[in-house]
Amino acid sequence: MKTILFFGDSLTWGYHAVTTRRFPPEVRYTGIVSQNLPECRIIEEGLKGRTNALDDCLEPDRNGHKALPMVLCTHDPIDIFVIMLGTNDTKHKFGNSAIEIAKGLEMNVRLVQSPLMWGGIKAPQILIISPPEVTADYAGDVMEGSFDETSQKVSRQLAGEYRKVAERYHCEFLDAKEYTGPCKEDGVHLDAQGHGKLAAAVTEKLREML
Repeated sequence: MKTILFFGDSLTWGYHAVTTRRFPPEVRYTGIVSQNLPECRIIEEGLKGRTNALDDCLEPDRNGHKALPMVLCTHDPIDIFVIMLGTNDTKHKFGNSAIEIAKGLEMNVRLVQSPLMWGGIKAPQILIISPPEVTADYAGDVMEGSFDETSQKVSRQLAGEYRKVAERYHCEFLDAKEYTGPCKEDGVHLDAQGHGKLAAAVTEKLREML
């Protein structure tokens, strides 16, 4: 049985913009992928507020790069590593460009591919997912305190920079915004339909990789 690990933020965790709680497993895109690929073991490692490699003084322990070694060792062996991070990196308090955010992603890719992580065993395949863009629908929602017009602009640029990382390190790539977008309630997170659309695209890509 192949093991597929999903490493992400609140989009992977399944944040529901209306209830501010979590969608049930059968609604989350990872849960749907699990149903679509019963021959695989699906592991969800989603955390609200997680970044590629940034420390957040208001939300501690959200630095993905610092958490990644523990996560990889916990779930070893892993056949496919799926990473979808970057939305939180666009928050206005960080002030990062798409190029800088992609450098954080690159750090994570290099870590996953490091022979030191696997003791001579082949490293997992990697699927990089560029997250859906942030839209102005955050206005009036609690998300308005974190995202702004620059966040929108940078989020639209992520796919181009992420694709470069994928090509450089021979990873598979998927641009989520080609298939879905954030809900109207907060302009950041997926609704149930969004999870379904993303799950269909991810399932197809994973079947190609398998």
